[in-house]
Amino acid sequence: MSLASNAPRPLENSTAFRHFYSSRTCHTQRRVAIFLSLILLLSSGSLVILHISSSQAELSRDQYDSSTSVTRWTAKRFTSGSHHWNGDFEETAEQEDVIYQSDVRRTFGRPRIALPRRDPYDDEREQGLMQLQIELQENQSKQSREQLLDQSQQQFPPVPNQDSSAMPWTPLPESQQNPQSKETELRIQQSALHPAPFQTTLAPDRTRYLIYLPYAGITKQFYGVLRGMEVAKRLGRTLIIPPITSSSYDKTKQNQPWSKYLDLKTFSQATDTKVIELHELRDEDLAEYNKLQCRITCGIGSKHSLDPTAKGFLRQWRLNATLTPLQLDGSKLNTILSTLEPLNSEKYICISNAYQIQVEDNLEWKRFGQYLHFTHELEGFVHQFLKKNLVKSQAEIDSVTGKEIRPARFRYLVVHARRGNFSTYCEDNFAGPSMIHCLPSTAQIAERIDLVQERLNPTSDPADALPVFVATNERDPDELRQFANLGWRHLDHTAMGTIDALGIFGPMMVDQVFMAYAETLVGIQMSTFSRVGALRQRDWHGREVEYM
Repeated sequence: MSLASNAPRPLENSTAFRHFYSSRTCHTQRRVAIFLSLILLLSSGSLVILHISSSQAELSRDQYDSSTSVTRWTAKRFTSGSHHWNGDFEETAEQEDVIYQSDVRRTFGRPRIALPRRDPYDDEREQGLMQLQIELQENQSKQSREQLLDQSQQQFPPVPNQDSSAMPWTPLPESQQNPQSKETELRIQQSALHPAPFQTTLAPDRTRYLIYLPYAGITKQFYGVLRGMEVAKRLGRTLIIPPITSSSYDKTKQNQPWSKYLDLKTFSQATDTKVIELHELRDEDLAEYNKLQCRITCGIGSKHSLDPTAKGFLRQWRLNATLTPLQLDGSKLNTILSTLEPLNSEKYICISNAYQIQVEDNLEWKRFGQYLHFTHELEGFVHQFLKKNLVKSQAEIDSVTGKEIRPARFRYLVVHARRGNFSTYCEDNFAGPSMIHCLPSTAQIAERIDLVQERLNPTSDPADALPVFVATNERDPDELRQFANLGWRHLDHTAMGTIDALGIFGPMMVDQVFMAYAETLVGIQMSTFSRVGALRQRDWHGREVEYM
């Protein structure tokens, strides 16, 4: 073979180049074809929207390692009877998202963008009634209101044993109404067709307000309150605080005011923050429909649909929301403030989301959260529980002065074991050694508890070991049995009667009280529920949480 035959061929004559050029030509032709197809579709009035969801956010089943069998030294400080706790607060005195009751689920974890989900309220009957309502508004000049209402009753009669409160234009049976309630119902029906502006419910003075739509589970709603406070205070407005609202995992469709659990009055005085709760402005049962114009923030309502919590809130409070884009929509606090400041003359400003607003690290907690203490009612419930089940430690006395250094108090440890629907979130986002920071096993938690017990009890006397309570949404009997075998007691809110005493969101708030006042909290690093408890531990008691 000659040297000439071994010389490299010009690039443009090579097989690789011809293949590459042919491939490039093919790709170009495909792009042109796709572009022309889109033009044809748009010109014919069609619009194709592709929405690709990478994953379903934080939904799961109970999947957990239940094969562990560990024998540990256990506390002997529990008294007989149902388990209660003992915090070191004054006696006179705290998904996605999670309700610790039956099999209702919530999630906690890192912030995630809300993905569109099927709205459980959008059943066929309601869709039909909504359509008739639209027809009624469009054809008032052609048909009488009574005729269309009769038509709605014939086409979509009330279904027995189903809640029809979401359709206020469907009258109750005659036998269940008194004249006053019938008049109220008729007035509400009429207001659904012609909702009054939201500002008509506000005080006729110079007060200016800010309201937002709640988002996701209770912990994210809590942060929504704090970030709403930040925006309202910067704008010189009074914040209207929506109630705690059932999330998509809670089918109870209930709500409760935050003041049931948090002392808002003392908070306002301490921080000079102007707040008012929605139930102080309107009665949930008697309120007529109002038209609420909301500005889209953080893409919630445009790029990302309103989540079920916000939709449920609007339905429960009879608010017909109209979403209006801001000139500049972002998630950074300064961007939102500069965009809302020109609206200074408006009586109220509504934003579609507050939780997703990005603030400096823990700024909302430093300025507001640490001053939101529990109500006497909530702390009193926990204190009575502890009083029945634990023995107080001895008061510490200064040997020189004879003065009391530390009063007698209930001393205990708390484990936050987030399970259930949180497991899929952890499995999708963590793997290998990092899984312990999201979904630690019972054995791993037990090892950490042993270290804490040794630190707090240098003599290693089992009689002086601190009792351990477990705040968890775990429902697997095998897992609960493992807790019991370790000498731990999970906070069984059914046995405690928490919901009867404090309402539907009581279990989660009672767990937060236990976590806040524990001698040590062993929490989950990737759980916002644990992190709120850790912040209270640090700023209220100078303690550091033991993160898994």
